[in-house]
Amino acid sequence: MWSGTSRVNILRAGAAQLKVQSLLCLLLLAGCDAYGDMNSASYSVSKALPPAQDSRLAEGIARALDRRDGAESGFYLIHDGLSAFVARAAVIEEAQVSLDLMYYIYSDDTSGRILTALLLQAADRGVRVRLLVDDLGTRVTNPWVTALEDHPKIEIRIFNPVEGRSGLRRGIEQLMDFGRINHRMHNKLLVSDGLVAITGGRNIADGYFSKSETEFLDVDIVAIGAVINEASAIFDEYWNSGVAVPVSELIIADDDSYSLDGLRERVDKYLAGERESEFSKALQKAEIAEKLAAGQVNFHWGKATIFADPPRKAIDRESVPVSEYPGYKLEKILQQCSKRLRITNAYLVPGVPGVDLFSTLQGARVQVDILTNGLATNDVAVVHGAYSRYRKPLLQSGARLWELRPSADQKQRKHWFKGDSRASLHAKTFVLDDDRAFVGSINLDSRSIIQNTEIGMLIESAEINRELNQLFESWISPDAAWQLKLDESGSIAWHAEDEQGQPLVETRDPDTSWWHRFLAWALSWLPIESQI
Repeated sequence: MWSGTSRVNILRAGAAQLKVQSLLCLLLLAGCDAYGDMNSASYSVSKALPPAQDSRLAEGIARALDRRDGAESGFYLIHDGLSAFVARAAVIEEAQVSLDLMYYIYSDDTSGRILTALLLQAADRGVRVRLLVDDLGTRVTNPWVTALEDHPKIEIRIFNPVEGRSGLRRGIEQLMDFGRINHRMHNKLLVSDGLVAITGGRNIADGYFSKSETEFLDVDIVAIGAVINEASAIFDEYWNSGVAVPVSELIIADDDSYSLDGLRERVDKYLAGERESEFSKALQKAEIAEKLAAGQVNFHWGKATIFADPPRKAIDRESVPVSEYPGYKLEKILQQCSKRLRITNAYLVPGVPGVDLFSTLQGARVQVDILTNGLATNDVAVVHGAYSRYRKPLLQSGARLWELRPSADQKQRKHWFKGDSRASLHAKTFVLDDDRAFVGSINLDSRSIIQNTEIGMLIESAEINRELNQLFESWISPDAAWQLKLDESGSIAWHAEDEQGQPLVETRDPDTSWWHRFLAWALSWLPIESQI
C-alpha cells in the first residue's frame, strides 16, 4: 500500500483542512520576516530535563508505576472533547519542571487562551516551557510575543516558517518556495515534567474540545512509563532541528508598550472573565489532576512504540528513506493483521495500492472496516472528491465502509455546551486484531505520508484495543453514520436510521446540496492526489 518511494500514496490531511489564521493564544508568536537560511548551528540546543522527582504528579505516577515492568507503559484513552481539554490543562497545572508542546494548530480562542495562560503561570513558578508550532497551521502575528519571549522560562520556535508574515508578500513566497513550504508539521504532542505525554489527533482549538459550530470527533492517549523517554527524544529532535526557527531569529514588531507585566495583567483579566465558562467550570470540577496525583487513574498497561517522521523530511525529503516514514511502518503492521482491521480516519484517499492492501487482507479473511467523513462532514471538498473515486473499489474488495453523519454525537455534546453543532470526524485510529491499537495524527492520504511530518503511537494493549473498538461501534451506529453498500445494479446506497429507528436509504451523498455534490465531483478530476 505505501511501500516504495513513489507508491507511498495514501496518508495525509489535517494540514490543508484548517488554514486557520490564528494567533497563538492571547499572546503567541510572531513572524519570520527575513530570517535567512534555516541553520540549526546558530540556534541554541536544549534537551529534555530530568523528570520531576518530588511533585504531586511525580509521586502519583510513581505509585501507578509501582510493581510494573520497567518496559511497560500506562495508557488512558480520551475521546470526548471536554475531557481532552481538561487533561491538557491538568498536566500543565501540575508541572513543576518542564513542559514541551508541539502542535500544528494553536488557536486564539477560548481553549487556546486558557491553556496559554496556564503555560505563563507555569513559567512564573519556574517551569521551563518549550513551544513548537507550525507556521501555516498557526499563523502568528501577535505583538504580545515580544513580551512572552522576554520570560526567562519560555522558548518558542516556529516550524518551517514563511518569510512573509501576511498579505501579498506571504502569498508570493508560498508560490516561489512551494517545494519547501509545502511540507508542514502535523504532529501533536504534549510532555509534562518528563512524566506524562498526551498525543493523538487533536490540535489546540475550540472545535477539538467540543466548543464550536463544528465539533471534531477525535481521540487522544494519555501515557506514562517507558514510552515517555521516546516522546521526549522525538520532541528534542524536532526542537533542535534546523527547520524549527527560534522566535528570536525572526523580525517581530518592536513595541515597548507590550511588557511581560502587562501580559500577566491581561491574562489575569481574561481568566477572571472566563470563570463562568464551561471550560473553567470543567477545570474546577475535574478529578483527573487529583487522580494522577493519587495514582488512581485507571491506566491500561502494555508496551508502546512512537512513530514519527524525521523533521528533516520537511526540507530534504530525498534524504529520508521511505522506511523511516510512519506510514510505511504502519503499512507493515496492517499487513500482520490476522482477524480484523478497523480504521477511523478523517481523510481517506487510499489510492490503488491501498485498495489492493485492503483487498489482500479481505482475501486472507481479515475483516476490514472503515469509518471516514461523508461529503456533509468533510471540511475539504477536494479531499472528498479524491476519496469518492475509491468508494466502490473498497466495497467491491469486501471492506465495510461508513461515513459520519453531521448529527453524530449531539446528545453527548449538549450535556456540556448549549446549541447544536455539525460533527466532523478528525480521529486517526486503528484497531488491530484484538490486542493492539494505533492512535496518532496520520491520515490515510498522500499528504500525511509524503508531504507532512506526522506522529503516532502503536500500543500493545488488549484493553485499549477493546475501548477503541467500542468507540468505533458507537460511531458507526445507524444514528451516527451511514453504511455504504452496493445495490443490485452495483451502485452505492447509503443506509442509516431515523430518530424513531426506521430505516433510511439514500442513493446520493446524504445531507448535501446539488452544489456540494457537483463541486466534489468537479474537484475529483483534478490531478492533485499527491498533494491531498
